[in-house]
Amino acid sequence: MTPKKRPTIKDIALASGFSIGTVDRALHGRKGISARTREKILATARSMGYEPNRVASALTRKKPVVLAALFPRELHYFYDDVRRGFYDAVAQLRDFKVLPLVREVETLGKGEEEALENLLEERIDGLVLVPGHRSRLNAFINRFVEKSVPVVTVSTDAPGSSRLSAVYVDPWKNGELAGELMAHFLGGKGPVAIMVGSLDIEDHFQKVQGFLSSWTRFARGPEPEVFENEEDEQRAYETTACVLEEHPDLQGIYVATANSPAVCRALEDSGFAGRVRVITTDLFGEMRPYLEKGVIHATIFQNPYRQGFEAVIALFRFLVEGVVPPPCRYLEPVVVMRSNMEFYIPSKEEEKG
Repeated sequence: MTPKKRPTIKDIALASGFSIGTVDRALHGRKGISARTREKILATARSMGYEPNRVASALTRKKPVVLAALFPRELHYFYDDVRRGFYDAVAQLRDFKVLPLVREVETLGKGEEEALENLLEERIDGLVLVPGHRSRLNAFINRFVEKSVPVVTVSTDAPGSSRLSAVYVDPWKNGELAGELMAHFLGGKGPVAIMVGSLDIEDHFQKVQGFLSSWTRFARGPEPEVFENEEDEQRAYETTACVLEEHPDLQGIYVATANSPAVCRALEDSGFAGRVRVITTDLFGEMRPYLEKGVIHATIFQNPYRQGFEAVIALFRFLVEGVVPPPCRYLEPVVVMRSNMEFYIPSKEEEKG
């Protein structure tokens, strides 16, 4: 069967009775024609099965597509990689006149409202956001969407908002995986502590719930105690040192955020390094020596670079190609230990090279 020929602008002009120039303006949303004429032409085009080549149109667009992002500076271990993925994806789309506009807050959960209010005044086409609270920023997200600015969240989510999609590792599964690993490491015994940034952050809350769910299934020890450190390195260090002093029988620590170096320093300074089983989150240069020395026994890699990269691609495809992404784009969590970390993090020699 011969495939049906795609109608051209000339075909639509003949069928609608309008000039090629008028049809071109209608199909590409340009000024110079009335709303009634535009609708007549679009109706004719639809009846003929016409679908515009949006990618080709993007290549000839005069006005750039501005993709904005709001990232925390800290913890830089994680967000530097998210930011790098964002910039690399934008660079790959330079031929389509995609431009970045990045704004920053000092830490997750602090200063987002003011930064988002300022971004609402900018001319942007899409936004990548790390929401520092599971619901507090929903009203801002909805305002962007009302302005036809789609929002994709990374690292964590804002359920209940009108965001277009979320790109991250399923936090419940992440926590479940860590809980099962910890139960096996400890032979089902405890006690265990969980170090987290804030339970107001959806990602952190879900990781804790996932861990507790697994621990209940696979362990016989007491329920782990949860400690919040507000993503502050000094506070994470002090909290860990205090917990170790008050619970010298502590058997395990699950670090549900990227704030693991501070926890590891506290373990070493307190003389507990290697004695307490530690499962952390993510993987970066500062963690390598702790994995090599056995201070960290396993970590759950969340690929922050890919989160930033795929968020940009999802926005671009939605804005330019009309492809609607899934509500959640879950990346796969990867268990990294000393024996396989070389596949996920470069050695010092490789970094120098």
